[in-house]
Amino acid sequence: MTLDGKGNITGSGTFVVNGTFSSGTITGTYTENSDCLGTAQITPQGLSTMNLNTVVVDGGKEWLVIETDSNTVVSGNLQQ
Repeated sequence: MTLDGKGNITGSGTFVVNGTFSSGTITGTYTENSDCLGTAQITPQGLSTMNLNTVVVDGGKEWLVIETDSNTVVSGNLQQ
C-alpha cells in the first residue's frame, strides 16, 4: 500500500476472509496525529470497508494496525 502524505491510500494485496483468498486493489483514507496514533479506512476490492486504529513506529518505517469493526480479529504490520 502507498500512503500519499495527504490522507489517501492506494495499493494491492491478498486477504483471507473466512478461509477464502481474495486479491485485488486497495483504496482508502487515513489520519495520523502528532503522537503517531491514527485511524484508517481501507476497502479491498470485493470486500467490505475495514476500520483500523494505527500507530507509526520505527522512525516511520512501520505501521501497526488493528481492525476495530465488530466481530473481527484482524491485526498486522506494514513495513517500508
